[in-house]
Amino acid sequence: MALSNKEKTLIEDNLNAEYLCIRKYQQYAAMAQDSKLKQVFTDLSNKEQQHADTLNGMLSGSGMSSQNIFGTYNSPQGDFSSVSQNLGFTDAQLLNDMLSTEKHVSSSYNNAVLESADTNIRKQLQHIQKEEQEHAETLFKEMQSRGWYKV
Repeated sequence: MALSNKEKTLIEDNLNAEYLCIRKYQQYAAMAQDSKLKQVFTDLSNKEQQHADTLNGMLSGSGMSSQNIFGTYNSPQGDFSSVSQNLGFTDAQLLNDMLSTEKHVSSSYNNAVLESADTNIRKQLQHIQKEEQEHAETLFKEMQSRGWYKV
């Protein structure tokens, strides 16, 4: 599939967002106090990696590669919950930050969907956007179940 310059830029922008999400989820999994929350962050990181792989596939399928500042990263090894305590981060703050991040990422995909000319690209981006909204819902439910998000 041939990508327009606009589509390439949109895909690269979303790829940057995916890599940032992966890094944050991995770091927050290491920093979280609650073991269930650690697992939620780990699971969402893995799903974000699938999105990054899809976007990279879209670029490589068009004979393009991405210059990405977040592409290489050494994930944290071990438990860093004491670091988050020392820095004053709570699990509620980690969840809130990731919910805000997911809202931003979903919005970015919305723009990419609306500005893509190719139907297949649009469908792939819509699918990822739907999953990003599901990630936000997962985070919202975690917050709500702990009394950290009132509606």
